[in-house]
Amino acid sequence: MTALTDVDFVAQPIYLACVVYAVFRGGIGSGLASSALVVGDALLRAVAVPLGLDAPLRDVKVVALACLLVVLVTGHLKRRADRACELSRANEQLAGQLVERARTHQAATTLAAMSREIAEPFELHRVHQRIVSTILDLVDAGHAMLYWLDTTSQELVCVATAGSVDERRWLGHRMPVDPQLLAVPQTGQTHARSESMLAMPLRVRGKIVGALTFDMAPARAIAETDVQVLSVFAGHAALALENAQLYEELRLTLAKLSESQTRIVDDARLRATEEMAAGVAHHVNNRLMVILTGIQLLMPKLTGEEHRRSLEIVERAALNTAWLIERLRRFTLGRATEAAESADLNLAVRRALEICRPDIADAETRDATVDIALDLGSIPRVVADEPLLEEALAHVLRNAIEAVADRGTVTITTWASGNAVICEIADTGAGMPGDVARRATEPFFTTKGPLRVGLGLSSALGIMRQMGAQLEIESTVAVGTRVAIRLKPDAS
Repeated sequence: MTALTDVDFVAQPIYLACVVYAVFRGGIGSGLASSALVVGDALLRAVAVPLGLDAPLRDVKVVALACLLVVLVTGHLKRRADRACELSRANEQLAGQLVERARTHQAATTLAAMSREIAEPFELHRVHQRIVSTILDLVDAGHAMLYWLDTTSQELVCVATAGSVDERRWLGHRMPVDPQLLAVPQTGQTHARSESMLAMPLRVRGKIVGALTFDMAPARAIAETDVQVLSVFAGHAALALENAQLYEELRLTLAKLSESQTRIVDDARLRATEEMAAGVAHHVNNRLMVILTGIQLLMPKLTGEEHRRSLEIVERAALNTAWLIERLRRFTLGRATEAAESADLNLAVRRALEICRPDIADAETRDATVDIALDLGSIPRVVADEPLLEEALAHVLRNAIEAVADRGTVTITTWASGNAVICEIADTGAGMPGDVARRATEPFFTTKGPLRVGLGLSSALGIMRQMGAQLEIESTVAVGTRVAIRLKPDAS
């Protein structure tokens, strides 16, 4: 290669400048090489030939072609890189759209399924819990709370929670109805402990009936899709809550109606019983007089102490019956009863036990053995009508004896405690569930079949109330029943 002179160093930059100018001026295209060389060669010859520089032109062109090739390759790679970036960005956008569409489709499917689920159970508490659980599944929330509007106080009351929240602290929490439903100021916190929190009102026919609050901490921020999905879900939830509330009100109304109907029927039966008792009292008294007359005639003729004792029991029972019938007749006629008298509780217990001896004997006929345990303490006399007290104790004793299925014990205990004298009758029978024990003193309530009228404990309770006393029942299934009678001590 011929060495370049000082003039060559002038020609080469001119040639290279022309080539580069052609490249960036004309753009990188299919005809770039030829156009650049033609322009560059023409300019170089126009300057170099008059100066006698033909020899170094070949070397200059070689260098220029090499530079041009580098520029062409670099431009091609740049176009490929730009195109790849554009495709990558387009793919990312498409992938994001596909993910968003898939998420929206999944949310819509889940929303439809869960909307059907929350509409199925009508029990109010189940609907409450299903709603907050659904929110956790719909938007992957950290926790959710459901508030229901108390129309009386016009406050929102928390009725259900789910997720990472202290249920004992928040259940029953109240806050005023805020148009923006800002829960943080109402709880006294100075800042929210969640990265993303949303409160959404529940509306039915344009009226706010409750609110949903939830947060996404610490996972992610709430997306626009979450808000859209939850807005639709809130509408379904509000309708489900409204239906459940109406169902609950209807159930309570029907229960009250049924209770009222039962009470009306019981009152009618009681009135019929009173009328029948008033009509029968006269006839029963006549027959009791026959029995009492027969007893008085037989008494002098009996020599055995056991027979005389049995006849005395019959006589006392007949006299008590006559006395009770008279009290019943006075009650049905609306007359005031006599003032309460003083009675010996321990004596009343023994006499009631004698009245129930036939019931103990009857238990033996059904292969049941009833043991009676007496623990009668030293107690004062009580304010009570003795015949009525014996009758009430007999009612309770009969129930205790009948409760013993195979073999058991009926324990009768009396003691004084402060300003009360207590008689407790406990059996080791089958016991009663809580709902049965609560109804045990209702008139005509019985679990012993249609042949029993269910007035035993009801009558005992009525007698106790008439004397200003109390009757309490405690029962445990498979353990037994305890009936406690609390009477006032006689201060006279």
